[in-house]
Amino acid sequence: MGSLGSFGAALREYEAPADPDTFEFCGETFTVRGSIPSMVHLSVAAAWAGKISGLDGDAAMYEALRYALTVPERKVDGKTEPADKSEWERFRKLAVTANVEGEWLTALTFNLMSAETARPTGRRSTSSDGSSPTSTSSNTSSSDSPA
Repeated sequence: MGSLGSFGAALREYEAPADPDTFEFCGETFTVRGSIPSMVHLSVAAAWAGKISGLDGDAAMYEALRYALTVPERKVDGKTEPADKSEWERFRKLAVTANVEGEWLTALTFNLMSAETARPTGRRSTSSDGSSPTSTSSNTSSSDSPA
C-alpha cells in the first residue's frame, strides 16, 4: 500500500482576534475567546445528521461551547500560560442558574460554529493553483460511463 500523505501540522498558535465576536446570553455579554476544533465541528454535524447518539451530540455541543469561550493554553515569551476558562465558567454558571433550555444552547452552538466557519483563517491553502488542464480532444460523454 502507498502513502496517503502527511496530515496534521504542529499545534496552531493562539492569536487573540483583533475584534472578537460577542453575544448576549440571559442579559449578559460574552466574548468568544477561543476556537472550536474541527473534530468538534464534525461531531456536532454528525449529531445533527443523526449519525451519533443524542448524548454524544450533547457532549459535542458542550465541548464546542467550552472551546469557544476558553483562551487555550499558550506559550508567551517561552513560558506556558494556562488556559483561561473564566468566560466559560461564567457562562456555564449562568446557564445552570437560569435553567436555560437546550434549544437555546443548540442555537448558540450553531451560531458560534457558523461565525467561525465564515471567518477567514490564516492557514495556507493546500489546493492547487486553479483547475487542472483538460484536453481539447476529449469527446467522452458522461453517458459512456459504466453504471
